[in-house]
Order: sequence, then structure tokens, then C-alpha cells
Amino acid sequence: MAFLPKYEFDIFISYAHADGREWVEALHDELTVALYSRLPGRDRPALFLDKHDLRAGDAVDSKIAAGIENSALFLAIVSPKYLASPPCMRQEIPTFQDRYGPVSNRIFQLVRFPTGDKLPVPQLKWVNCDEKGSRAAAIDELMPVLVERLTQLRREMTQLYVAWPGLAGVEDRKWIESEFRTQGYVIRPDTAFNQYAGDDSIRKELANSDISIHIFSAGNDPLAERQFRTACELGKPALIVTRNPEEPRRHPLDSSPAIYLGDPNAMRHLIERVKLNPGSSFVPPAGSARPVFLLFKPDLDWRCAADLTRMLRTHGAEVFPQSDPYPNPYSDIKLHRDDLRRCAGVILCGEDASERWLNKVDKDLTLLGKSDEAVGRLARAEYVVGSPPKASKQRRSEFIIRTKQDLEPFLKAAGVQ
Repeated sequence: MAFLPKYEFDIFISYAHADGREWVEALHDELTVALYSRLPGRDRPALFLDKHDLRAGDAVDSKIAAGIENSALFLAIVSPKYLASPPCMRQEIPTFQDRYGPVSNRIFQLVRFPTGDKLPVPQLKWVNCDEKGSRAAAIDELMPVLVERLTQLRREMTQLYVAWPGLAGVEDRKWIESEFRTQGYVIRPDTAFNQYAGDDSIRKELANSDISIHIFSAGNDPLAERQFRTACELGKPALIVTRNPEEPRRHPLDSSPAIYLGDPNAMRHLIERVKLNPGSSFVPPAGSARPVFLLFKPDLDWRCAADLTRMLRTHGAEVFPQSDPYPNPYSDIKLHRDDLRRCAGVILCGEDASERWLNKVDKDLTLLGKSDEAVGRLARAEYVVGSPPKASKQRRSEFIIRTKQDLEPFLKAAGVQ
């Protein structure tokens, strides 16, 4: 699945095949990794890059047309050969422009070879990168605008259910709805629910939403209770806001405390929580055990992580992530805050990764735990292959795992067993 769940591809990369593919393929790979490390949530970005010769026939043309049709953004790799290419200039760009407008904020241009003043879409911003320049520098320049646009589109696609509370919470709901509409979210339900709203109507609206917000006052509120209970039954991400500083309710799969509306920064915290909790991110099935989160460097330690995954599953524990992420996805632990909150424990897994990398991830996890109570409560372990490194004493793991027998105390402390 792409980062934008309603598209097959997040970005269509258009280039002149006469310029060669190696440079563009490297750009594709580096751009994918950079986007994955910066976009919120855990959905991997999907980029379309055609590797066939257009002269191979109609099947290739059809494939490219489908790629454009199912892509949210368009990135043109510009060169003199690109400007002279009929497929690029008379098919690919016009097809995308017909869909989203001639001067669209979905089109981006990277100039690979100098073209003078000529650009495929002169009115739009462009980034320069010639063969002697740094591809990494061009990606760094593109990254803020691509991340901002993809995040904005994701937000616009998010169906946010703002539950209807009793009379005591109506003004708070108006405030919350107004703030999120300003942010560009789609708000559900379209009509107000009251105490006579049917369970089927509530369930249908929640099932069609990506995440819900539930407002509780200090008193009894059967309508709010009913909607929150339904969200939990559906296994949907659900956030609680309240005027009661002693609010006890928690989502079964998320032990994070409720957001107290008496806090002057409450709305900022709520918006941040929604952004970190995109609807298509991992949510364990209702009633399932909370998983164990593995922190590892996939390009070096995927075998080590695979061995540990098998060990955990033989002990009845589920593992997150369930497949190898892109290289070095944990450079910013804060991006994984939401996933960590849903887990029972976390294991730092390393065999070939450098001590510098392991210590940085450990330090970042500790700092995140100090600012986030749910993450701070996670049981922590380190999986050591062979002799334990001296530097492991400096890390903050509560358990050291070397064999299957070492798993049991950790899983017990995490509440998995």
C-alpha cells in the first residue's frame, strides 16, 4: 500500500529513457528511503518508475498510462532529451495535467541536465541537479515540499470521526470540529447523533472512518460511552479528550492517557496525536495480544531480526514490524511513537550494526520515553548474538536476551505471557 491509501503510487517519476536509467533508478531508491524516514506513520511510499523501452509496444504505453492514472504526484526529471521526447512532453505530462490541471501543485520538476530557460511547465518551481552535482542535495531540496504535499493529501483523505457527546460536551465538539476542518480533515458523521441514534448507524460511520475522537465530561454520558465502545470493538484507533483530569478510560490497544482539555496546549497535542496516528498504520486485531517491537538495522541485521522473530513466535508473541522496513528507518524514533504505544515491549536487536548506531537508537528511545509515558512504560530488552559487547552496559535495556530461555522473563514483564 502506498503512503496515500487511495492511490497505487504516491509519485510517478517521468524521465527520458535516452538519458539512461541508472541515475534515475538510484534517485528512485534514495528518494524512497528519504521519504520513508520523514513521512509520518509506517506506510512505505510507493514510487512508479518505468524501466522498459517505450518502443517495446502498446503494452508498455498502457502500463505507463495506468501508472499516471494511479499516482498522486508527478516528478519530471528534466533534460534537453526530455524536452525533445514526444512520450514525455506529449503523453505523460499532458495526461497528468488533464487530470489535475495545467499548473498543478502536484507536479514537481528536477533539472538533471541544463536546459536554459526551458521547462516542461514554466510556471512551476523546479530543483536543479546536473550530473556533476549532488543527487543527495537535490533530494534534500525536494524533500520538504514532497513531504508537505503528501502529508496534506493524506490529511485530506483521512476520515476523522468526531463523536457526538451529551449536551455538556457539545461546545468542545464544535471547537474540535472547527480546528480539524481548518486543517483539511474530512469530518464524520455528516449529521448529529443524539441518544436515539441507532447502533447500526454509529457502527457504519465508525467503520468508514480512519480514526475517532471521543469527548467525555466529568458526568455520565451514555451516548459518548456507546460510540467509544463501538470504536474499540471495531479495533479502530480512538483518542479520548476530556474535561475530567481523572479520566480513567483507555483504548484497549493504546494505553496513552486522555488529552485534558483544561491544558492550554490541548488542541496542539490532539492534532499531533491524530497526525501520528494515520488510519492505515498498524492496528492489532481487537482482542489480540499486543506485539513486541523490534528495533534493528534492516540492511545489516535482517537475519538476526528474523531469528529473533521466530523465537518470539514460538513463545506465542507477535512481532512488529511484520516485514523488513527500508534501511535505517529508526533515524527518528518519534516517527514510530504511535506504533510503540501499541506494543507491549521493545527489543533492540543488533549483530552487525555499529555500536554508535545502537547507542543512538537506545538514547533516542529513552528520550522519547521521558516525554511519552506509554513509551516509557515499555519493557525493554537487548538481543545479543555471541558475546555481549562492553558498550551494552551503557544501554538502558532491562533484559539481555541470548537464548530462548531468556525470553520468558522479558515476555512476562511485558505482559505478553
